[in-house]
Amino acid sequence: MAAMNMVANPSLGMAWRASVLALLTLLAGCDRMPSLQVWGQAAGEVAQLLARKPLPDPVQSKDGVAYIPIDDTAFLVPEKTWLRGYARNSTDGLVANITLHASVPDVQPWSPERNSAMYWKAGPGLSLRIDIQGNQVGDYWDNFHKVPGSRMSWAEFIEEPSDQAAQGLRRFRRSWGIYPEKDAEKDTRQFGAEFVERMRGHNGKPMMDTVYYEYIQNDRVKYFIYCSDGDGLFHICHLSFPWARSLMVDVSFARRDIKNIVAMADKVSERLREFEAAGLAHRAAIAAPTPPVSPSSTR
Repeated sequence: MAAMNMVANPSLGMAWRASVLALLTLLAGCDRMPSLQVWGQAAGEVAQLLARKPLPDPVQSKDGVAYIPIDDTAFLVPEKTWLRGYARNSTDGLVANITLHASVPDVQPWSPERNSAMYWKAGPGLSLRIDIQGNQVGDYWDNFHKVPGSRMSWAEFIEEPSDQAAQGLRRFRRSWGIYPEKDAEKDTRQFGAEFVERMRGHNGKPMMDTVYYEYIQNDRVKYFIYCSDGDGLFHICHLSFPWARSLMVDVSFARRDIKNIVAMADKVSERLREFEAAGLAHRAAIAAPTPPVSPSSTR
């Protein structure tokens, strides 16, 4: 479990958010007005959480920039313009996720002048949400560069003509695969004959709820994208790519903005390289031993 530190209101502590969540979770289980016993139990839970010693925050904030270590790397990020917040593990206090934001399509930092364009009152604005997710080791990390499965190496894919071929994206859909006839008798008993016939009808056909895109270089997936299918305002896409040894970058954006996504992802990568280089330099500087003071310098 991770608690989010939002830049806009850093005074909100993890203990307060956790205590409120515990209280709401407890009361949500009641199907009638909570009794005094329930309120007493909730108060006890809140008291325990508030009494828990807060874990040290590894993030350092100074002169408008935040030094944020995550896994085996670190980033130095301008707070008021690029950084939206970060999440920490409740177990050890280490950073689990960093959230940035940028404008569409030029990938510029937030500013008061860009706010109304980036954040609409209704619907997704012209903005990217960039999540740097920590501790993302596993099969989907190891198989990310494989074509066409990438992050979903266990799934079967069907390639179809790409509406984004101009920017080098290949387009896929997941396949229903072939229904195993050995399951027909069991499924008929459990779900009915209609279900079995419906599953047989899906044999080898594409699933139509989600569309996948891949940007491939040298027979390796560089960017993996999935989108809820449709042209409405609220259809959202996610683009991902691995970073360092165990991070995964997830960029969410409105489906309408996919026409520029490869160029935007390249710009995001450039910015992350800059922030990481600055973060690693800062880490090296604070880790360097302080030189001893010579006697002559104190005279």
